[in-house]
Amino acid sequence: MSLFYFGIAVAFLSLYVFFKWVLGSEDLFLFPLVMVVGNTLQGIAESRPESQRQTAGVLRLIVMFVYLSAIVVIVFVPESACHRSYRPAFWRC
Repeated sequence: MSLFYFGIAVAFLSLYVFFKWVLGSEDLFLFPLVMVVGNTLQGIAESRPESQRQTAGVLRLIVMFVYLSAIVVIVFVPESACHRSYRPAFWRC
């Protein structure tokens, strides 16, 4: 299962590299990076041995915090932050 999460993290990282470096997008495209961090931490949690269940639980809580933080940023960033350097690529002002 941990290899699955690491593979998803690599896929999201390659999406970020493609959009940011290959296509030269100037938009702030943070969704793939948030997913890379979350899936990498989840993969680390899944790779912990049975004796380190508490560490795996802490890592899973951190993953939930990362994803919830991304949702909060999407919902509560004001409309005035639609300046090109601050808005994600999926926001259209």
